[in-house]
Amino acid sequence: MKILFFNPSRAGLGNIPINIPLLISILVEKKHTVELFDLSDYDVFNDKEYESIFFKEAQMDESKVIKDRKKFYGNSFGKSVHGTELKKSDYTSDFEELLKKFKPDIIAVSSLSVDFKFACNFLRPFVKEYNVPVIFGGIHVTLIPEESMRDEVCSIACIGEGENAFPKFLEAMEKGQSLEQIEGFWIRKGDKIFKNPPAGLTDLTTLPILNLDLFDPIHFYRPFAGKRYKMLNYELTRGCPFNCTYCVNGALKNLYKGLGVYHRKKSVAQGINELKQLVKKYGFDFIRFWDEDFTANPLDYLREFADKYISEINLPFLIYARVDPITEEKLNILNKMGCKGIALGIESGNEWIRKNVMNRHMTNALIIEKFALVKKHHIRVSSYNMMGLPNDTRETIFDTIELNRIVEPDSFSVTLLEPYKGTPIRKMCEEQGLPVDHETQYTPKKPQFVPKGMTAEELAGLFRTFPLYIKFPKARYAEIRLAETDDEAYKKLMKEFESMK
Repeated sequence: MKILFFNPSRAGLGNIPINIPLLISILVEKKHTVELFDLSDYDVFNDKEYESIFFKEAQMDESKVIKDRKKFYGNSFGKSVHGTELKKSDYTSDFEELLKKFKPDIIAVSSLSVDFKFACNFLRPFVKEYNVPVIFGGIHVTLIPEESMRDEVCSIACIGEGENAFPKFLEAMEKGQSLEQIEGFWIRKGDKIFKNPPAGLTDLTTLPILNLDLFDPIHFYRPFAGKRYKMLNYELTRGCPFNCTYCVNGALKNLYKGLGVYHRKKSVAQGINELKQLVKKYGFDFIRFWDEDFTANPLDYLREFADKYISEINLPFLIYARVDPITEEKLNILNKMGCKGIALGIESGNEWIRKNVMNRHMTNALIIEKFALVKKHHIRVSSYNMMGLPNDTRETIFDTIELNRIVEPDSFSVTLLEPYKGTPIRKMCEEQGLPVDHETQYTPKKPQFVPKGMTAEELAGLFRTFPLYIKFPKARYAEIRLAETDDEAYKKLMKEFESMK
Protein backbone atom coordinates (compact mmCIF):
# COMPACT_ATOMS: atom_id res chain seq x y z
CA MET A 1 0.00 0.00 0.00
CA LYS A 2 0.99 3.64 -0.41
CA ILE A 3 1.10 5.64 2.81
CA LEU A 4 1.67 9.39 2.83
CA PHE A 5 2.83 10.60 6.25
CA PHE A 6 1.89 14.19 7.00
CA ASN A 7 3.79 16.00 9.75
CA PRO A 8 1.82 19.19 10.55
CA SER A 9 4.38 20.45 13.07
CA ARG A 10 5.25 24.11 12.74
CA ALA A 11 8.02 23.94 15.33
CA GLY A 12 10.59 24.72 12.65
CA LEU A 13 14.22 23.85 12.25
CA GLY A 14 15.74 20.82 13.95
CA ASN A 15 12.65 19.08 15.28
CA ILE A 16 12.47 15.59 13.82
CA PRO A 17 10.05 13.47 15.85
CA ILE A 18 10.77 9.87 16.83
CA ASN A 19 7.44 8.24 15.97
CA ILE A 20 7.25 9.00 12.24
CA PRO A 21 10.70 7.65 11.23
CA LEU A 22 10.03 4.61 13.42
CA LEU A 23 6.70 3.90 11.70
CA ILE A 24 8.31 4.50 8.30
CA SER A 25 10.92 1.85 9.14
CA ILE A 26 8.26 -0.66 10.22
CA LEU A 27 6.13 -0.11 7.11
CA VAL A 28 9.08 -0.27 4.71
CA GLU A 29 10.07 -3.61 6.26
CA LYS A 30 6.54 -4.81 5.49
CA LYS A 31 6.95 -3.79 1.83
CA HIS A 32 4.65 -0.76 1.92
CA THR A 33 5.57 2.33 -0.12
CA VAL A 34 5.98 5.43 2.00
CA GLU A 35 6.27 9.18 1.38
CA LEU A 36 6.47 12.15 3.76
CA PHE A 37 5.23 15.72 3.64
CA ASP A 38 6.82 17.71 6.47
CA LEU A 39 5.59 21.22 7.26
CA SER A 40 8.66 21.89 9.38
CA ASP A 41 10.55 22.11 6.06
CA TYR A 42 8.91 25.50 5.46
CA ASP A 43 10.19 28.86 6.65
CA VAL A 44 6.77 30.44 7.19
CA PHE A 45 6.29 29.10 10.72
CA ASN A 46 9.67 29.69 12.40
CA ASP A 47 9.62 31.87 15.52
CA LYS A 48 13.04 33.45 15.10
CA GLU A 49 12.42 36.01 17.86
CA TYR A 50 11.92 33.31 20.50
CA GLU A 51 15.09 31.50 19.39
CA SER A 52 17.10 34.72 19.47
CA ILE A 53 16.11 35.37 23.09
CA PHE A 54 17.09 32.02 24.57
CA PHE A 55 19.68 30.53 22.23
CA LYS A 56 23.11 31.76 21.22
CA GLU A 57 23.90 32.25 17.57
CA ALA A 58 25.28 28.90 16.48
CA GLN A 59 28.06 28.43 13.94
CA MET A 60 27.42 25.88 11.20
CA ASP A 61 29.58 24.20 8.57
CA GLU A 62 27.38 25.28 5.67
CA SER A 63 29.35 23.28 3.10
CA LYS A 64 28.59 20.06 5.01
CA VAL A 65 24.89 20.91 5.21
CA ILE A 66 24.69 21.85 1.53
CA LYS A 67 26.42 18.61 0.55
CA ASP A 68 23.82 16.64 2.57
CA ARG A 69 20.93 18.58 1.05
CA LYS A 70 22.19 18.25 -2.53
CA LYS A 71 22.28 14.49 -2.07
CA PHE A 72 18.77 14.55 -0.55
CA TYR A 73 17.05 16.87 -3.04
CA GLY A 74 18.97 16.01 -6.21
CA ASN A 75 18.05 18.18 -9.19
CA SER A 76 15.57 20.30 -7.22
CA PHE A 77 18.36 21.73 -5.04
CA GLY A 78 19.01 25.28 -6.16
CA LYS A 79 15.48 25.56 -7.55
CA SER A 80 12.90 25.01 -4.81
CA VAL A 81 15.57 24.59 -2.10
CA HIS A 82 18.53 26.91 -1.58
CA GLY A 83 21.65 26.70 0.60
CA THR A 84 20.80 26.23 4.27
CA GLU A 85 17.40 27.92 4.06
CA LEU A 86 14.06 26.30 4.70
CA LYS A 87 11.61 26.24 1.81
CA LYS A 88 9.77 29.43 0.91
CA SER A 89 7.45 27.90 -1.68
CA ASP A 90 3.71 27.52 -1.16
CA TYR A 91 3.26 24.43 0.98
CA THR A 92 -0.37 23.97 -0.06
CA SER A 93 0.57 23.73 -3.74
CA ASP A 94 3.54 21.49 -2.91
CA PHE A 95 1.30 19.13 -0.95
CA GLU A 96 -1.23 18.87 -3.76
CA GLU A 97 1.53 18.20 -6.26
CA LEU A 98 2.81 15.32 -4.12
CA LEU A 99 -0.73 14.03 -3.62
CA LYS A 100 -1.32 13.87 -7.39
CA LYS A 101 2.05 12.28 -8.09
CA PHE A 102 2.12 9.73 -5.25
CA LYS A 103 -1.61 8.83 -5.19
CA PRO A 104 -1.60 7.48 -1.60
CA ASP A 105 -4.06 4.88 -0.37
CA ILE A 106 -4.14 6.64 2.98
CA ILE A 107 -2.76 9.79 4.63
CA ALA A 108 -1.29 9.20 8.10
CA VAL A 109 -1.08 12.22 10.39
CA SER A 110 0.83 12.36 13.67
CA SER A 111 -0.39 15.42 15.52
CA LEU A 112 0.15 17.24 18.78
CA SER A 113 -2.71 19.29 20.25
CA VAL A 114 -1.25 22.58 18.95
CA ASP A 115 -1.32 21.23 15.39
CA PHE A 116 -4.55 19.21 15.32
CA LYS A 117 -7.03 21.89 14.24
CA PHE A 118 -4.56 23.31 11.74
CA ALA A 119 -3.99 19.84 10.25
CA CYS A 120 -7.74 19.21 9.89
CA ASN A 121 -8.33 22.56 8.20
CA PHE A 122 -5.37 22.07 5.89
CA LEU A 123 -6.41 18.57 4.80
CA ARG A 124 -10.16 19.25 4.51
CA PRO A 125 -10.25 20.37 0.84
CA PHE A 126 -7.91 17.56 -0.24
CA VAL A 127 -10.01 14.90 1.49
CA LYS A 128 -13.10 16.16 -0.33
CA GLU A 129 -11.47 16.49 -3.74
CA TYR A 130 -9.31 13.35 -3.79
CA ASN A 131 -11.44 11.12 -1.55
CA VAL A 132 -8.41 9.76 0.30
CA PRO A 133 -8.92 8.44 3.85
CA VAL A 134 -7.02 10.13 6.68
CA ILE A 135 -5.87 8.43 9.86
CA PHE A 136 -4.78 10.52 12.84
CA GLY A 137 -2.41 9.32 15.53
CA GLY A 138 -0.47 10.93 18.33
CA ILE A 139 -1.05 12.29 21.80
CA HIS A 140 -4.03 14.52 20.96
CA VAL A 141 -6.37 11.90 19.50
CA THR A 142 -5.18 9.34 22.04
CA LEU A 143 -6.25 11.48 25.01
CA ILE A 144 -9.44 12.98 23.55
CA PRO A 145 -10.63 10.71 20.71
CA GLU A 146 -14.32 11.57 21.09
CA GLU A 147 -13.71 15.27 20.64
CA SER A 148 -11.14 14.73 17.89
CA MET A 149 -13.54 12.71 15.78
CA ARG A 150 -16.15 15.47 15.77
CA ASP A 151 -14.13 16.85 12.89
CA GLU A 152 -15.13 14.99 9.71
CA VAL A 153 -11.49 14.91 8.51
CA CYS A 154 -10.59 12.68 11.45
CA SER A 155 -12.61 9.61 10.47
CA ILE A 156 -10.00 7.15 11.79
CA ALA A 157 -8.00 7.61 14.99
CA CYS A 158 -5.14 5.44 16.22
CA ILE A 159 -5.53 5.34 20.00
CA GLY A 160 -2.26 4.66 21.80
CA GLU A 161 1.04 3.45 20.43
CA GLY A 162 0.90 2.60 16.75
CA GLU A 163 3.95 0.41 16.11
CA ASN A 164 1.95 -2.82 16.39
CA ALA A 165 -1.54 -1.53 15.64
CA PHE A 166 -0.95 0.43 12.42
CA PRO A 167 0.60 -2.44 10.38
CA LYS A 168 -2.34 -4.68 11.38
CA PHE A 169 -4.77 -2.00 10.28
CA LEU A 170 -3.05 -1.63 6.90
CA GLU A 171 -2.98 -5.38 6.39
CA ALA A 172 -6.73 -5.60 6.99
CA MET A 173 -7.33 -2.61 4.73
CA GLU A 174 -5.20 -4.13 1.96
CA LYS A 175 -7.09 -7.42 2.16
CA GLY A 176 -10.48 -5.70 2.17
CA GLN A 177 -11.29 -7.04 5.64
CA SER A 178 -13.48 -5.36 8.23
CA LEU A 179 -11.68 -2.55 10.07
CA GLU A 180 -14.25 -1.86 12.78
CA GLN A 181 -12.90 -4.27 15.42
CA ILE A 182 -9.14 -3.70 15.22
CA GLU A 183 -7.54 -2.93 18.57
CA GLY A 184 -6.09 0.53 18.85
CA PHE A 185 -8.54 2.25 16.50
CA TRP A 186 -11.69 4.33 16.60
CA ILE A 187 -13.45 4.35 13.22
CA ARG A 188 -16.41 6.40 12.07
CA LYS A 189 -18.88 4.74 9.74
CA GLY A 190 -21.76 7.04 8.93
CA ASP A 191 -23.17 8.30 12.22
CA LYS A 192 -21.60 5.51 14.28
CA ILE A 193 -18.13 5.40 15.84
CA PHE A 194 -16.60 2.00 16.55
CA LYS A 195 -14.51 2.41 19.72
CA ASN A 196 -11.82 -0.19 20.27
CA PRO A 197 -9.44 -0.29 23.25
CA PRO A 198 -5.74 0.58 22.81
CA ALA A 199 -3.43 -2.20 21.68
CA GLY A 200 -0.78 -3.53 24.06
CA LEU A 201 2.22 -1.31 24.75
CA THR A 202 5.15 -1.70 22.41
CA ASP A 203 8.06 -3.92 23.42
CA LEU A 204 10.95 -1.63 22.51
CA THR A 205 13.28 -4.58 21.99
CA THR A 206 11.23 -5.66 18.95
CA LEU A 207 11.53 -2.35 17.10
CA PRO A 208 13.63 -1.76 13.97
CA ILE A 209 16.15 1.05 13.54
CA LEU A 210 14.84 4.52 12.69
CA ASN A 211 14.49 5.29 9.00
CA LEU A 212 15.41 8.97 8.54
CA ASP A 213 15.77 8.85 4.76
CA LEU A 214 12.72 11.05 4.07
CA PHE A 215 13.70 13.97 6.31
CA ASP A 216 15.49 17.07 5.03
CA PRO A 217 19.03 16.81 6.52
CA ILE A 218 18.82 20.47 7.58
CA HIS A 219 16.81 19.28 10.58
CA PHE A 220 19.71 17.20 11.88
CA TYR A 221 21.80 20.32 12.54
CA ARG A 222 20.94 21.58 16.01
CA PRO A 223 22.63 24.27 18.15
CA PHE A 224 24.58 23.44 21.27
CA ALA A 225 26.93 25.80 23.13
CA GLY A 226 27.41 28.11 20.15
CA LYS A 227 27.90 25.46 17.47
CA ARG A 228 25.57 23.42 15.29
CA TYR A 229 26.15 19.67 15.35
CA LYS A 230 24.68 16.96 13.18
CA MET A 231 22.54 15.65 15.99
CA LEU A 232 20.58 12.40 16.26
CA ASN A 233 17.37 12.33 18.28
CA TYR A 234 17.41 8.88 19.86
CA GLU A 235 15.04 7.04 22.19
CA LEU A 236 16.69 4.57 24.57
CA THR A 237 13.75 4.42 26.97
CA ARG A 238 10.08 5.33 26.68
CA GLY A 239 7.66 6.62 29.28
CA CYS A 240 8.22 8.54 32.49
CA PRO A 241 8.10 7.32 36.10
CA PHE A 242 6.69 10.68 37.30
CA ASN A 243 3.22 12.27 37.11
CA CYS A 244 3.55 16.03 36.62
CA THR A 245 0.11 17.59 36.18
CA TYR A 246 0.97 19.58 33.05
CA CYS A 247 2.35 16.53 31.22
CA VAL A 248 0.49 13.79 29.36
CA ASN A 249 2.41 10.92 30.98
CA GLY A 250 0.07 10.58 33.96
CA ALA A 251 -3.00 10.48 31.72
CA LEU A 252 -1.35 7.93 29.41
CA LYS A 253 -0.50 5.68 32.35
CA ASN A 254 -4.18 5.57 33.30
CA LEU A 255 -5.18 4.81 29.71
CA TYR A 256 -2.61 2.02 29.38
CA LYS A 257 -3.32 0.24 32.67
CA GLY A 258 -3.08 -3.51 32.18
CA LEU A 259 -1.46 -3.16 28.74
CA GLY A 260 2.17 -3.53 29.79
CA VAL A 261 4.97 -1.76 31.63
CA TYR A 262 4.80 1.97 30.88
CA HIS A 263 8.43 2.98 31.54
CA ARG A 264 10.41 0.70 29.20
CA LYS A 265 13.96 0.48 27.94
CA LYS A 266 15.87 -1.16 25.12
CA SER A 267 18.57 -3.68 25.90
CA VAL A 268 22.09 -2.29 26.04
CA ALA A 269 23.11 -4.36 23.03
CA GLN A 270 20.16 -3.10 20.98
CA GLY A 271 20.79 0.54 21.92
CA ILE A 272 24.49 0.40 21.03
CA ASN A 273 23.85 -1.48 17.77
CA GLU A 274 21.21 1.03 16.65
CA LEU A 275 23.41 4.01 17.50
CA LYS A 276 26.36 2.51 15.60
CA GLN A 277 24.30 1.93 12.49
CA LEU A 278 22.61 5.34 12.57
CA VAL A 279 25.89 7.19 13.11
CA LYS A 280 27.53 5.26 10.27
CA LYS A 281 24.64 5.72 7.82
CA TYR A 282 23.90 9.41 8.43
CA GLY A 283 27.20 10.75 9.79
CA PHE A 284 25.94 12.08 13.12
CA ASP A 285 28.50 13.70 15.45
CA PHE A 286 26.27 14.34 18.49
CA ILE A 287 23.51 12.38 20.24
CA ARG A 288 20.41 13.92 21.77
CA PHE A 289 18.82 11.30 24.00
CA TRP A 290 15.07 11.83 23.72
CA ASP A 291 14.29 9.99 26.98
CA GLU A 292 11.97 11.76 29.42
CA ASP A 293 14.54 11.27 32.20
CA PHE A 294 17.80 9.57 31.27
CA THR A 295 18.98 9.50 34.90
CA ALA A 296 15.90 7.53 35.98
CA ASN A 297 17.61 4.40 34.61
CA PRO A 298 19.03 2.04 37.27
CA LEU A 299 22.73 2.32 38.08
CA ASP A 300 23.60 -1.16 36.81
CA TYR A 301 21.96 -0.43 33.45
CA LEU A 302 23.75 2.94 33.17
CA ARG A 303 27.13 1.35 33.98
CA GLU A 304 26.70 -1.37 31.36
CA PHE A 305 25.45 1.08 28.74
CA ALA A 306 28.27 3.53 29.53
CA ASP A 307 31.00 0.91 29.06
CA LYS A 308 29.67 -0.02 25.62
CA TYR A 309 28.99 3.59 24.65
CA ILE A 310 32.54 4.70 25.45
CA SER A 311 34.16 1.84 23.52
CA GLU A 312 31.80 1.72 20.51
CA ILE A 313 30.13 5.14 20.07
CA ASN A 314 32.20 7.75 21.91
CA LEU A 315 30.25 10.82 20.75
CA PRO A 316 29.25 13.85 22.81
CA PHE A 317 25.62 13.85 23.91
CA LEU A 318 22.98 15.66 25.94
CA ILE A 319 20.15 14.37 28.11
CA TYR A 320 16.97 15.53 29.86
CA ALA A 321 16.40 14.86 33.56
CA ARG A 322 14.66 15.78 36.79
CA VAL A 323 16.76 16.76 39.75
CA ASP A 324 15.46 13.92 41.97
CA PRO A 325 17.29 10.91 40.44
CA ILE A 326 20.60 12.70 39.91
CA THR A 327 23.42 11.38 42.09
CA GLU A 328 27.17 11.79 42.29
CA GLU A 329 27.65 8.26 40.99
CA LYS A 330 25.38 8.76 37.98
CA LEU A 331 27.12 12.02 37.11
CA ASN A 332 30.50 10.26 37.27
CA ILE A 333 29.18 7.75 34.75
CA LEU A 334 27.74 10.44 32.48
CA ASN A 335 30.96 12.44 32.63
CA LYS A 336 33.06 9.45 31.58
CA MET A 337 30.63 8.76 28.73
CA GLY A 338 31.15 12.26 27.34
CA CYS A 339 27.91 13.94 28.43
CA LYS A 340 28.12 17.62 27.46
CA GLY A 341 24.74 18.86 28.62
CA ILE A 342 21.89 18.13 31.02
CA ALA A 343 18.58 19.98 30.78
CA LEU A 344 16.91 20.13 34.20
CA GLY A 345 13.38 21.26 34.94
CA ILE A 346 12.95 23.98 37.52
CA GLU A 347 9.53 24.84 36.02
CA SER A 348 8.48 27.02 38.97
CA GLY A 349 10.69 28.51 41.66
CA ASN A 350 7.78 28.56 44.10
CA GLU A 351 7.64 25.42 46.25
CA TRP A 352 3.89 25.66 46.87
CA ILE A 353 3.16 25.95 43.11
CA ARG A 354 5.48 23.05 42.32
CA LYS A 355 3.92 20.78 44.93
CA ASN A 356 0.22 21.69 44.76
CA VAL A 357 -0.19 22.72 41.13
CA MET A 358 2.50 20.74 39.29
CA ASN A 359 2.85 17.64 41.51
CA ARG A 360 6.63 18.12 41.64
CA HIS A 361 7.69 17.29 45.18
CA MET A 362 11.14 18.80 45.49
CA THR A 363 12.50 21.65 47.55
CA ASN A 364 14.39 24.67 46.28
CA ALA A 365 17.31 23.48 48.39
CA LEU A 366 17.39 20.19 46.46
CA ILE A 367 17.26 22.00 43.12
CA ILE A 368 20.15 24.26 44.16
CA GLU A 369 22.14 21.24 45.38
CA LYS A 370 21.65 19.23 42.16
CA PHE A 371 22.48 22.14 39.83
CA ALA A 372 25.69 22.66 41.79
CA LEU A 373 26.46 18.95 41.58
CA VAL A 374 26.13 18.93 37.78
CA LYS A 375 28.39 21.98 37.54
CA LYS A 376 30.94 20.30 39.78
CA HIS A 377 31.25 17.60 37.13
CA HIS A 378 31.84 20.24 34.43
CA ILE A 379 28.69 19.32 32.52
CA ARG A 380 26.78 22.18 30.92
CA VAL A 381 23.40 22.59 32.64
CA SER A 382 20.24 24.21 31.28
CA SER A 383 17.07 25.09 33.16
CA TYR A 384 13.54 24.71 31.85
CA ASN A 385 10.94 27.07 33.29
CA MET A 386 7.23 27.70 32.94
CA MET A 387 4.91 30.58 33.78
CA GLY A 388 1.21 31.30 33.58
CA LEU A 389 0.34 28.39 35.86
CA PRO A 390 -2.83 28.21 37.97
CA ASN A 391 -2.28 30.35 41.11
CA ASP A 392 0.75 32.05 39.54
CA THR A 393 1.25 35.68 40.54
CA ARG A 394 3.90 38.24 39.78
CA GLU A 395 5.53 37.22 43.05
CA THR A 396 5.63 33.47 42.27
CA ILE A 397 7.07 34.19 38.82
CA PHE A 398 9.79 36.21 40.50
CA ASP A 399 10.45 33.19 42.73
CA THR A 400 11.31 31.36 39.48
CA ILE A 401 13.51 34.22 38.34
CA GLU A 402 15.31 34.31 41.69
CA LEU A 403 15.92 30.55 41.76
CA ASN A 404 17.48 30.78 38.29
CA ARG A 405 19.68 33.63 39.49
CA ILE A 406 20.85 31.44 42.37
CA VAL A 407 21.63 28.26 40.39
CA GLU A 408 23.13 30.22 37.45
CA PRO A 409 22.38 27.76 34.62
CA ASP A 410 24.60 27.90 31.55
CA SER A 411 21.45 28.47 29.52
CA PHE A 412 17.74 28.69 30.27
CA SER A 413 14.37 28.92 28.59
CA VAL A 414 10.82 29.70 29.64
CA THR A 415 7.47 28.75 28.17
CA LEU A 416 3.94 29.87 28.83
CA LEU A 417 1.67 27.08 30.04
CA GLU A 418 -0.09 25.20 27.27
CA PRO A 419 -3.17 23.69 28.97
CA TYR A 420 -3.50 20.39 27.13
CA LYS A 421 -6.82 18.62 27.29
CA GLY A 422 -6.63 15.35 29.18
CA THR A 423 -4.08 16.61 31.73
CA PRO A 424 -4.87 17.38 35.39
CA ILE A 425 -3.65 20.96 35.06
CA ARG A 426 -6.20 21.55 32.31
CA LYS A 427 -8.98 20.87 34.83
CA MET A 428 -7.41 23.35 37.25
CA CYS A 429 -7.34 25.98 34.49
CA GLU A 430 -11.00 25.37 33.64
CA GLU A 431 -11.94 25.65 37.32
CA GLN A 432 -10.17 29.02 37.33
CA GLY A 433 -11.87 30.46 34.27
CA LEU A 434 -10.41 28.86 31.13
CA PRO A 435 -13.26 28.15 28.66
CA VAL A 436 -13.94 24.42 28.44
CA ASP A 437 -13.84 24.58 24.65
CA HIS A 438 -10.46 26.37 24.52
CA GLU A 439 -8.21 24.86 21.83
CA THR A 440 -4.48 24.78 22.65
CA GLN A 441 -2.90 26.94 19.97
CA TYR A 442 0.51 27.35 18.38
CA THR A 443 1.22 30.76 19.97
CA PRO A 444 4.65 30.68 21.68
CA LYS A 445 4.47 34.28 22.96
CA LYS A 446 0.75 34.65 23.73
CA PRO A 447 -0.71 33.46 27.09
CA GLN A 448 -3.44 30.85 26.67
CA PHE A 449 -4.37 30.78 30.34
CA VAL A 450 -4.22 33.85 32.58
CA PRO A 451 -4.14 33.16 36.35
CA LYS A 452 -6.57 35.09 38.52
CA GLY A 453 -5.12 38.38 39.69
CA MET A 454 -2.94 38.76 36.58
CA THR A 455 -3.64 40.16 33.13
CA ALA A 456 -2.58 38.73 29.79
CA GLU A 457 -0.52 41.87 29.16
CA GLU A 458 1.34 41.51 32.47
CA LEU A 459 2.05 37.83 31.81
CA ALA A 460 3.27 38.51 28.26
CA GLY A 461 5.48 41.30 29.57
CA LEU A 462 7.08 39.06 32.18
CA PHE A 463 7.54 36.35 29.59
CA ARG A 464 9.52 38.51 27.19
CA THR A 465 11.65 40.11 29.92
CA PHE A 466 12.30 36.85 31.80
CA PRO A 467 15.92 36.57 30.51
CA LEU A 468 16.62 40.21 31.36
CA TYR A 469 15.52 39.75 34.98
CA ILE A 470 17.82 36.75 35.29
CA LYS A 471 20.91 38.22 33.66
CA PHE A 472 20.85 41.92 34.59
CA PRO A 473 21.71 43.30 38.07
CA LYS A 474 18.73 43.89 40.37
CA ALA A 475 19.62 47.59 40.35
CA ARG A 476 18.26 47.65 36.80
CA TYR A 477 14.91 46.03 37.58
CA ALA A 478 13.10 49.37 37.16
CA GLU A 479 14.38 49.60 33.57
CA ILE A 480 13.28 46.03 32.88
CA ARG A 481 9.85 46.70 34.41
CA LEU A 482 9.42 49.52 31.89
CA ALA A 483 10.50 47.14 29.08
CA GLU A 484 7.64 44.77 29.94
CA THR A 485 5.28 47.13 28.11
CA ASP A 486 7.50 49.67 26.32
CA ASP A 487 8.78 48.26 23.03
CA GLU A 488 11.58 50.78 22.59
CA ALA A 489 12.91 50.15 26.09
CA TYR A 490 12.66 46.40 25.44
CA LYS A 491 14.59 46.60 22.16
CA LYS A 492 17.34 48.65 23.81
CA LEU A 493 17.78 46.16 26.66
CA MET A 494 17.59 43.15 24.35
CA LYS A 495 20.38 44.58 22.24
CA GLU A 496 22.50 44.75 25.38
CA PHE A 497 21.41 41.24 26.37
CA GLU A 498 22.48 39.89 22.97
CA SER A 499 25.99 41.20 23.52
CA MET A 500 26.17 39.31 26.82
CA LYS A 501 25.35 35.90 25.33
